[in-house]
Amino acid sequence: MASKKKKVLVKNAKPVKKAAKKKVVAKAKPVKAIIVKKEDWVSVEYEGKFSDGKVFDTSKGKGPLTFKAGLGMVVPGFDKAVIGMKTGMEKTVKIKAKDAYGEKNKKVVELPKNSFQGADLLKEGKEFELMSNMGPLVIHVIKVEKEKVKAILNHPLAGKDLTFKIKVDKVLSNAEIKEMEKTMTQQSCGCDCEEEHCNTCH
Repeated sequence: MASKKKKVLVKNAKPVKKAAKKKVVAKAKPVKAIIVKKEDWVSVEYEGKFSDGKVFDTSKGKGPLTFKAGLGMVVPGFDKAVIGMKTGMEKTVKIKAKDAYGEKNKKVVELPKNSFQGADLLKEGKEFELMSNMGPLVIHVIKVEKEKVKAILNHPLAGKDLTFKIKVDKVLSNAEIKEMEKTMTQQSCGCDCEEEHCNTCH
């Protein structure tokens, strides 16, 4: 007769655990910071304050400001501050009035009276703000004549020292610049086409 094999039971034996497989996580390569140079298209976040700390403008809620650095698309002090910054960098700069919106102008100019809407309401010694093709202007009325108005013109922020907190989001790539210019062209002609050879846009 064939002998029966006996099962040997080990008391308090612990089940052998399989070695857990280690997850291999690829480390993301750090993005190299880019230094802003003159004529780079940059995208920045900002917050502007008066000397008393009151905020007069911010990119929060509006989106970053995009401009070509060093070409006067923004006030001189802001332009100068951005050049040399790295992407992701944040700094606060104090800008004197002369490097912001300029010192207050005291020169009196003559303007056609019919260039103002509601010209009959103009009063000597009064100030009012309007939007021109050069941006917002504060007009201080010196004298109202029959056909002309003598006035002093200033930007609303002229004569004020300003403080800006600036963060460089990115320097635009060639592809991003091309896409932005395409969008700007379409907006300027009022065409929403996507054709590269549109007779209206090109």
